Amino acid sequence: MDQPVREIPGIITALTQGNSEERAKTLEDYFLPDAYFVHPLCRVPSFGDRAIPFPFSLLTSPTRTLNSRWLVLMIYNWYRILSPKILFAIDSIVFDRRAGLLYLTMRQTFTLWFVPFDLWQAKDVKLVTVLELALLPVGEDGRPLPLSRAAAAAAPLTTTAADDDDHRQDRYRFFIRGQEDHYHVEEWLKFIAPWGGNLLWMAGQLFSTLVCAVGVVLWPFTLVRAVKRKQVQMQAWTKDA
Repeated sequence: MDQPVREIPGIITALTQGNSEERAKTLEDYFLPDAYFVHPLCRVPSFGDRAIPFPFSLLTSPTRTLNSRWLVLMIYNWYRILSPKILFAIDSIVFDRRAGLLYLTMRQTFTLWFVPFDLWQAKDVKLVTVLELALLPVGEDGRPLPLSRAAAAAAPLTTTAADDDDHRQDRYRFFIRGQEDHYHVEEWLKFIAPWGGNLLWMAGQLFSTLVCAVGVVLWPFTLVRAVKRKQVQMQAWTKDA
């Protein structure tokens, strides 16, 4: 990515609404091979290419290797299999360039295809997605350079004007190092208990709030009782002495 804020909506659209070829190409173009993925219901740790023995390699790729990006692709594919019709809206995008983090607040509607009449539908699920980005030197094909070539390509930045955006964008691009999806509990409950599970959780939250308020109101009374109890004990000890 040259401009993450402008390009990320199209990337998300391809991953959540595109076909399998579009998802694979999008991940290959924008995600690093060792990209990680964190979600309340699943997790992919970061790891690079690993050799896969035959015949298991037939299930992955012709190169007979497996990396974490391939597992991320499987998650997105299964996501689309479960819900062929996914609706989403991006409410805001913020890029923290210094930290290399891209924040997105979104809403999505997830519907299981095998449940009739859309009875199992997680509607307007709110989440915050945090993408960790890495600014890396690229070759003529737009892909990240190997480590040795990347170090050589990065050397001129230390001796020339590193703030020249035009020069940097010609040779550098942002790639996604990892993705983390953050949900409030009542939001991800919509996935596993769409028939009021989030309402029960919210009721529990309101009860906890009531307990806090009652505890504060009654605290002076309990404090007075504790002080009086201690005074009685002190008087008893004095008499015994």
